[in-house]
Amino acid sequence: MRMILSRSLICLAIAGGLLVADSLLVANAADTKSEKTTGIKPEAVKLGRPVDFQRDIYPMLEQNCIACHNVAINEGKLVLEEIKDILKGGKRGASVVAKQPDKSLLYLVATRQKKPHMPPLPNNQDAKALTPRELGLLRQWILEGALGGSDGSRQMLQFAPLPDSAKAVYSVAISPWNRFAAAGRANQVEIYDTTLGKKVTQLVDPNLAAIKFQDKAMYPGGAAHRDFVHSMAFSPSGDMLATGGYRVVKLWKRDASRQTSKLAGPAAVTASAVSADGKTAAVANGGNVIRLINLADGKVVRELKGHTAAVSGLAFFPHPVERSRLDAVATAAEAALATAVTNQGAAEEAVKSFDPKALKLKGEAIAAEKKKRTDAATAAVKAVDAAKTALAAAKTAQAEFAKLVTSSGQLVSGSQDKTVRVWKVADGSSALQIATPAAVNDVAFTKDGARLVSAHADNLVRVWTTVAPKPAEKKADAKKDDKKAENAGPKPVLEIKGHTKPVTGVALILPAGTQIATSSGDNTVRIFDVTKGNQVRSINVGSPVTDVAVRPDGGAIAAAAGNFARLYDMAGKQLAEMKGDLELVRSLASVTEEQSVAKQLVGVADGKQKAADKTAKDRATAAKTAKTAKTAADKKVTEQKPKFAAAKTKSDAAAKAFDGAAKALVAAKKAAVDAAKKATDLKTAADAAKKAADAETKKSAAAAKTSETAKKAAADSAKKLTEAQEAAKKAADDAAKKKAADAVKAATDAKAKADKAAADAAKAATDAKKASDAATKKSTDAAAAAKAAAEAKTKADAASKAAQAKNDTTKKAKDDTEKETAKQMAELKKVTDAQASADRTQKLAEKASADAQAALKTANADKAARDGQQKTADTAVAKATAAVKTGEKSIAVVAFSPDGELLLTGGADHKIHVWYAAAGQAVEMVAGHSGAITALSVSPSGLVLSGGADKLSVAWDISPRWSLAGQLGPKADKPMELGESPFVSRVLSVDFSHDGTKLVTGGGDPSRSGELMIWDVAKKTLIKEIKDAHSDTVFGAEFSRDGTKLLSGAADKFVKIFEVASGKHIRSFEGHTHHVLDVSWKADNTSIASAGADNVIKVWNVDTGEQRRTIGGYSKQVTSLRFVGIGENVISCGGDKSVRYHKIGNGQNYRSFSGGTDFMYAAASSRDESIVVAGGEDGVVRLWNGKNGKLVKAFSP
Repeated sequence: MRMILSRSLICLAIAGGLLVADSLLVANAADTKSEKTTGIKPEAVKLGRPVDFQRDIYPMLEQNCIACHNVAINEGKLVLEEIKDILKGGKRGASVVAKQPDKSLLYLVATRQKKPHMPPLPNNQDAKALTPRELGLLRQWILEGALGGSDGSRQMLQFAPLPDSAKAVYSVAISPWNRFAAAGRANQVEIYDTTLGKKVTQLVDPNLAAIKFQDKAMYPGGAAHRDFVHSMAFSPSGDMLATGGYRVVKLWKRDASRQTSKLAGPAAVTASAVSADGKTAAVANGGNVIRLINLADGKVVRELKGHTAAVSGLAFFPHPVERSRLDAVATAAEAALATAVTNQGAAEEAVKSFDPKALKLKGEAIAAEKKKRTDAATAAVKAVDAAKTALAAAKTAQAEFAKLVTSSGQLVSGSQDKTVRVWKVADGSSALQIATPAAVNDVAFTKDGARLVSAHADNLVRVWTTVAPKPAEKKADAKKDDKKAENAGPKPVLEIKGHTKPVTGVALILPAGTQIATSSGDNTVRIFDVTKGNQVRSINVGSPVTDVAVRPDGGAIAAAAGNFARLYDMAGKQLAEMKGDLELVRSLASVTEEQSVAKQLVGVADGKQKAADKTAKDRATAAKTAKTAKTAADKKVTEQKPKFAAAKTKSDAAAKAFDGAAKALVAAKKAAVDAAKKATDLKTAADAAKKAADAETKKSAAAAKTSETAKKAAADSAKKLTEAQEAAKKAADDAAKKKAADAVKAATDAKAKADKAAADAAKAATDAKKASDAATKKSTDAAAAAKAAAEAKTKADAASKAAQAKNDTTKKAKDDTEKETAKQMAELKKVTDAQASADRTQKLAEKASADAQAALKTANADKAARDGQQKTADTAVAKATAAVKTGEKSIAVVAFSPDGELLLTGGADHKIHVWYAAAGQAVEMVAGHSGAITALSVSPSGLVLSGGADKLSVAWDISPRWSLAGQLGPKADKPMELGESPFVSRVLSVDFSHDGTKLVTGGGDPSRSGELMIWDVAKKTLIKEIKDAHSDTVFGAEFSRDGTKLLSGAADKFVKIFEVASGKHIRSFEGHTHHVLDVSWKADNTSIASAGADNVIKVWNVDTGEQRRTIGGYSKQVTSLRFVGIGENVISCGGDKSVRYHKIGNGQNYRSFSGGTDFMYAAASSRDESIVVAGGEDGVVRLWNGKNGKLVKAFSP
């Protein structure tokens, strides 16, 4: 796992001043209270050349300013890493005004002319006020225009040493099998053994060794990076660690073991041992010869000959374990002295810096505190003296022991030829030869070397003195055969009985050295008092025991028996059983995890398949229902259309009839009007004619003749009028009627003229009578016409009334039919709309059904695939289980490391197995032999010597060793040149793909870009950069377990998923209200989790993008997050000093890990939750027991 780190830095910047107390930019009040200084006058600078930013300015800024003014921690929003940012300035405006230093804020605060003074004094970053010369350079640079010099356009890549106060831990990781925890503290990377609870190494980049700063080594103790280590991750195999820093990712490779020397013998190795100084190994092969080997080069120093059968046991004196003990004592004494010296310095500083006013002490309290500090300083001096004495004593003991090894070093050998021989290591000469009653299977020296112990095939253990007996005085009366006595040899001091079968091994129990542990074919390990011979304890191992070893501290016994080795305490309680092949066991664990994930995926697929099946059935039913509804709608439309058509036909006919009636009514009404007018006109004319006739009658006597003539003319006119009137009556249309009316009017006018003529004639006597008759006639005719017109009017009125009645009837019929038509039309529209709706519903339902069927098909295929995967996983588990059982080969030999921390076993599988000696957990396997391991021994330095049936003797260094394997970013031939690196800034996140072939990196330029890249680990080349993945810095990135997808979270508040192969964006998750600081996948890929600067953890549904849960409880940013193993639990930590386990299912914080004293930046958990590691601002790397939350170890800076 990896932790994000600048994530931590940015988190602090995000927090709105969390770093103010620890940064260089403390508040203005700090300047006032803590720093009492006046302005600093700059020196006049005469370089003979322009001031160069990189060469002259950047180093002083790097040393004193950039710690708090960089892209990660931009206090006051001011960044001083690049010229463009310097000119841009921060929230107070431009920090530099080209050519005007006295108007440049950077210069004014640096010279102490303007507050806040920078850097503030004191501070926690080891930053110092700029010197007069430095200020002179800064002033001159500004005067010259604040130019970039030779490389001002590029980001400044010069480095200065990190301040000693930079101790924060920004990244942590745990190796896949829990053995190692790694932590990035400042620019250092440290590796810890989680079981042993100790630091095992510190990673060092050899490329940094030659770098100097101010004519001194910049990294005198070595360093992993030049800048903070912001992120790290172990590869799935655990053999590689990736660490991310400024514009670079470094890959560190672990060598599990290394052959330091190898020697081939004439036959299988039967026994081996290593001398106390670790320089010489004794190896016995089947050829009966013992070879002394220089372990430095693997060459044979000499051969020891004398045995006539296989040598089965070897042991050196002095005991190598005693050397290890003395070395440990000396190391502890050195550490104690260092601590005492540190404490002395602190105590003396406390005396020196004693300030009663600052402590607000008065009266007796001042004397008491002063005495307390003085006494502490005195005690500290004494403690240093005592530590020096202890160290001197330890060194003396080491020297004396080394002298003993050189002057009195011996080797004892036991053989199947029934002899025990003691050899002088210095020259290989024989010091003692003992003939025994039975074959010797193993030998050992007592602690003082005065005696030796031999284990025999006759079930006995014998104790011998190593001092040759003085010649006995012969008594006269007891002479014996001298030769026979000589051949009989020395007698054992003790013969120890108890075993019922051959004794296969013997080991001295140190540090007391008064007891031995023995192994036997009788299934037991027994403890005997080597001084008295009595049995102290018998331990039933349950199988014939081939070898025994005792932990150097005398606290445990290891026994090899059958296909297992067991670890017991000295009371005989079994502590652990060790067996099998670690790789096979881990393989089984891995495939079992895959099986569990496969089961989870089957469950998910099964749920989806069932849901899809139900949906498909529901959709099919809905489609069927929709089809039925559509058919019904079609039927209703079919039935309604004729009804509407019939109603429309009736309506049209009624409208037509009404139109005719309306027209007839108009005509009738016009005729009635015309008739009424005509009647009125004729009546008027008749009245006038009668009046004229009456007048003419009166004159008729006088104008009879004229009247008669006029009467005739009037008669003619009347006739014409009558004809015109008759024609008018016959007129069929309006035009004809109008013409007829005109004709009647003309006839009337003509008659009037005739009457006038008659009147004129009346003057004449002859015409008067005619005029009178004409007038009478005219009057009569007019009256008749008026009567006829009145009758015509009556008829016209009746016709008009009839037409009105018919009009009303047809209108009502029209209105009724239109109403019915509208009704039928509305009904038709209703059923037509229903038909259209049913058609749409049917189409949607059919599409939904088709989609559901397709989804069901996909779900079925996915379910089948998942079933296939589970079947494959089940097969793999079964196969791996069988392999684990098969891999449980017989174990022949056991040995402890000199520090007692490790146990080694060897046997029929040709491998050396390394186990933790406290509880028996498997650590490592060392392969290299082609035959069974037949002998194991360990030097005081931890060098392992193995012998095998393949005739080889091999020396191994099994200490963890990590070395730089390569870099990502800089060119391979220019590893120190970061200017061409594709990383624009700090690499804040790294993660390996599940198969270990790819590495994803996340980072970017804050507020400018989000960087997401995928790398080929083997080739160390960029595979793909996902352009514009985010609009701001990427803080977290992780591959899905299947390696097909990539998850990322960034300062733009988004969580996103991309396709690894194509880089295609798949989905975004929006909901955080502040920066997303870490992300993680659940193993089955159904859920993801994200941690935010909004103080929450969010859990998301991958398929839908919906939030499943928001987990609160943090009072500050959640800086780190990771799913634990293959389950639903997550490990997280935050700025509120806490480290926590949560269940994503219900959000429960089921365990917390206390002890953090400051902002926590990174946390990691082992896959089985047995170990939790975390680090933060206080610089302490803490290890907890993940099961109970108890602190196991705290590693301070």
